[in-house]
Amino acid sequence: MKRPSFTIDGRTVTADELQTLVSAASRDWLRSQRKPKGPAPKRAHRARTPEQREAKALATATAKKRRKDEREAHELDRLLARIGYLSRRSAREAEAMQRTLARWMPGAEPKLQSICPRSLYSRLYPEISARTAQAMTRSRIAADGFKNIVLRKIMRGYGGRGQNTRRYRAGEAADLVRYILRELGLEEGVIARFTNIIEVDGEHSLPEADIERRVAQLVAFWNALEAFEAEAEPGGNVYSHLILAMPHELSPEGRERALEDFCANLDELHLPFTAALHKPDPQGDVRNFHAHIMMATRPFAVEGPFAWTFEAAKATEFNLAPGIGWLRERAADAFNAALEEEQNPLRYSGLSQARRGVPSTGEAHDGPVGTARKRKEQEDGAERDRLMRGLAAHVVRAAERQASLGAQIENATATRAQVPPGQAEAEVEGQPQPQPQPQPQPQPQSQSRSRSQPGLPPALVALRERFPDPLRLRGLSALHFADFTAADTAADRWYSPAFDLMVVLQRDGVGLIRDRDGQPELVEEKLKPQYRHLIHAPALPDIVQEALTEAHRRIVAEHDRQKRIAREKEAIRQQRLAQLQKQPIILFDGRLNLLPEFRAFFPPEVVVLDGVREAMLACHTAALRLEDRLLDEQRSSRRSSRFDQGPADERAEETAAASTPVGPVVAEPQAPLQLAAAPLSAPQTKADEDWDLMIRGIASGKIRTSGRGEQGR
Repeated sequence: MKRPSFTIDGRTVTADELQTLVSAASRDWLRSQRKPKGPAPKRAHRARTPEQREAKALATATAKKRRKDEREAHELDRLLARIGYLSRRSAREAEAMQRTLARWMPGAEPKLQSICPRSLYSRLYPEISARTAQAMTRSRIAADGFKNIVLRKIMRGYGGRGQNTRRYRAGEAADLVRYILRELGLEEGVIARFTNIIEVDGEHSLPEADIERRVAQLVAFWNALEAFEAEAEPGGNVYSHLILAMPHELSPEGRERALEDFCANLDELHLPFTAALHKPDPQGDVRNFHAHIMMATRPFAVEGPFAWTFEAAKATEFNLAPGIGWLRERAADAFNAALEEEQNPLRYSGLSQARRGVPSTGEAHDGPVGTARKRKEQEDGAERDRLMRGLAAHVVRAAERQASLGAQIENATATRAQVPPGQAEAEVEGQPQPQPQPQPQPQPQSQSRSRSQPGLPPALVALRERFPDPLRLRGLSALHFADFTAADTAADRWYSPAFDLMVVLQRDGVGLIRDRDGQPELVEEKLKPQYRHLIHAPALPDIVQEALTEAHRRIVAEHDRQKRIAREKEAIRQQRLAQLQKQPIILFDGRLNLLPEFRAFFPPEVVVLDGVREAMLACHTAALRLEDRLLDEQRSSRRSSRFDQGPADERAEETAAASTPVGPVVAEPQAPLQLAAAPLSAPQTKADEDWDLMIRGIASGKIRTSGRGEQGR
């Protein structure tokens, strides 16, 4: 990671000088604020009897509690004194404190293409989500009518590691600020980003739309603070990550005002912070609104774009228990003010229930793991019930088909028994005789449907009952054909062909579809015979029509992409040919490998374009010929001048000519062609994918190629 320049009293200091000066200034300030301690009490004699040991244990416990209370009171006094000093100090006192100017030189400041790229999000998500889950314990209303503030503080720095924590990583603070400021995690409809590190109003302020440059300044600040802490106080704290549970009872605007009021307390103390208001995770509870706040305990001041000053003395009191309690109280004040403004009777308290003298609610929380397990059990139960209902419906349909088939067999047997023997013989000989019409009898619905479709297999009959409208087959799947026999498949000329054609069009419809005046049309010559019956119908089934429209859209998009790539190739080819024709340039080394300085300008995808390779060889050959012609002219001029010079002058001239390179000046490659292409569908071939990658590399100037040209040189 790059290091900003650090300046003290107008003089640039090294890392060793920075540590020495800052440590000395911090010690001097602490000594001036320290109060003298009183005399230590004398130790009592060793206890001898059981009564003396019991009395001594009671006295020890009392003394331990007294020392704890005194220590907390002392830490609280230190905190209040530091808060009063930072908030009420005069300009002269602020100037008397030693300050270090950190400034990024032009060109060295961070440059961001996006706020939080996918690789950074994937790397930080497991750790930050675990932190957030531990802090998202919802507080309940206690017996005194107040809810507790849920605030978790994670301190990170180069010092000793705590339990279950990893070692500090360089650039960690900047990565975290990019993660919490990502657009997808913020609460929508309100201002969700707050900071006092950059100028919002003023000469050097940036517009709100230019969020990438704003985040770049934030990244530069946290990188500068990290470098300052690493050199000035190698074992100190760099930043603190606060995760604050926001009230879901407030409106989005109320949560915005509450977070802004809480951050205003840090701004009054000149402590740097960056805060973001986040919405609940999709997998979590819908009430888990929370805020991520990054803060540091070193007072600072903004000196301009990419320039800040850091004070020598840190407000380490905020890392102690009274400091965390003070933050909880300020959060409670901000929440209560917002609730009162929205006329909500709910109130929060920054004190714990033990300090308020309120017993615990005794309600156990499931936690993120338990909640996820219960949710998974509910989903599994719902899926199991759905499968059981489907199986029961399948059994019922199978029983109905069996009953229908039995009824058909019985009717056929009864009809055959009523036919006279002579009539049966006449039918066999091909002489049909008039038959008596049977009296209509009431029959079940399943039997009437089966008799209305004589000759159809039972599975096909059941499928027709399931989808009575042949044009509305949405919901048809392979499971509906599980009971099909060979007879069902042979008799089905609509359902199975429609489903198979839908699958074919979804996989790859190239060659089966053509465009007719912007509308898709099936090519009858390319279709299998079992599909042609669908084309001759008045209309296609809905599943086939939807698959046909989607396949047509994909084909049109691929055609447009191919045309775009062809236009881009032609534009780059014309530009390269025009630049090669301007002047002769030596492009290759002795082994005919492209020189390294031209590899980014002539990648392999550009060299293979029509006429580019020939133009490069012609340009290189012209440069070599020009070099030879210049050498011949110099030799001729030297021979003509030897008649007027002595031997010593000739040797000096030859030496100077040998040391002076002769040849055409190799022109530096100009800026590559800038092509801004809109995002398109994924490429279908490897060559097109390589071409799209090469176009983006040329547009950003980040193409890197390798070869053997460096060895040739």
